[in-house]
Amino acid sequence: MDNKTIFTQVMDFQKNIFDNSYAMISNIQDQSEQLISKAIEKNPLVPNDTLKVCTYWMDIIKKNRKNYKSYVDTNFVKVKDMLKINEPVDMGNINK
Repeated sequence: MDNKTIFTQVMDFQKNIFDNSYAMISNIQDQSEQLISKAIEKNPLVPNDTLKVCTYWMDIIKKNRKNYKSYVDTNFVKVKDMLKINEPVDMGNINK
C-alpha cells in the first residue's frame, strides 16, 4: 500500500470522526437551546431584554457552528484536491 492511499484513508477516517462529533455537539447544543428557551420564555421574572439577549446569543452560536463546519469541510476538500494534483499522468494517451 502506498503512502497516498494510507493518507487518503486517514483523511476519510478523520472526516468521519469530525462529522460524527459535530452532529453530537450540534444535538447537545440544540437540546440546550430548547431547554433554556422553555425555562426563560414563560418565566415572568425574566425581562424581555434578557430573552432577546439569550435569543441573540443562541442565533450567533448556531451561525458560528455552521460557519465552522463549512470551513472544516472546505479544507478537507482542499486536502483531497492536493492529493489529486500529484497523480501521475498517463503518457500513453497523449499521442492519441
